[in-house]
Amino acid sequence: MAKYTRVLSIDGGGIRGIIPAQVGVSIESKLQQKSGNPDARIADYFDLIAGTSAGGILTCLYLCPDAENPSRPRWTAQEAVNFSIKSGRDVFKSSLWQKLRSLDGLIDEKYPSDALEQFFRENFRDYKLSQLLKPCLITSYDVERRKATFFNQIDAKKYPEANYFIRDIARATSAAPSYFEIPKIYSLTNESYALIDGGVFANNPALCAYAEVRNKLRIPDDRPDRGPTAKDMVILSLGTGEAQKKFPYEEVKNWGQVEWVEPLISIMMTGVAETVNYQMLQIFDAIEKPDQYLRITPDLSKEQPLPIDDASEPKILELVRIGKEQAEKYSEQLDKFIDLLLAE
Repeated sequence: MAKYTRVLSIDGGGIRGIIPAQVGVSIESKLQQKSGNPDARIADYFDLIAGTSAGGILTCLYLCPDAENPSRPRWTAQEAVNFSIKSGRDVFKSSLWQKLRSLDGLIDEKYPSDALEQFFRENFRDYKLSQLLKPCLITSYDVERRKATFFNQIDAKKYPEANYFIRDIARATSAAPSYFEIPKIYSLTNESYALIDGGVFANNPALCAYAEVRNKLRIPDDRPDRGPTAKDMVILSLGTGEAQKKFPYEEVKNWGQVEWVEPLISIMMTGVAETVNYQMLQIFDAIEKPDQYLRITPDLSKEQPLPIDDASEPKILELVRIGKEQAEKYSEQLDKFIDLLLAE
């Protein structure tokens, strides 16, 4: 039995989701080497995986069962990278007519959602949230009810009204406003929800994952009366990059609503992610267990611009490079963290 309750949290970030996906390849490789099991998968060594937007899609990929062997994950971490690259190429492109009609996203969605929905249908088929291999937490926001929405496998296994098709969850968590049309999805009890990207309130879902584990997980199962506390957990948080563009005072001091719209979205999303990281650091520092929390996300301030929707070949290669660099930069810390994942 594992010594700790093990949590993986993955941020949102559009095509920049390639970065944590690439770090995931290194994590899976290290797990295989250290466990001595060449078939080890990320799903085998985490008790809960949380994700927002691109991170929510990766959560589904890591936990989706194989049709021929339903107790095992369908995809490897490398296949999840390939999935991210292929879906990005297919999805983040629009016709000249779409660009003109939407004024490049100003008055209508920037990209048609057909390719996105088809991709999810083809890959996730009719798999349901309740069928994912481990507990999960995937974020979205309900614009009609004006409330945060959390898709979790634990509730889906208990309550039909909390169960959904995985393809719909992936569509909802990644429905970035102005980029894609808002979807209306249905629970398995046919209740409808109009949902957008969870990044509007939890682009870094690590603290949400911590709360979910405290409330609902009983791992190890010798604590049936309560959920694990921070000292019983190890949490790995993977980001898609921070503080890419700075805003000089002289440039912004006289901005109005139009100029502030796009920068504010970026500031709020990175600000929320940084705040959650601060809170997680305080939680684990307070119990003198700082090694049980690890955050990996690149500083993109010195990089060429990497928009969340630029899936050109040079940008994809750059994202893969950054992901590999992050895995190498944190290799020693990851080795120590994986020892915690394997501890019994």
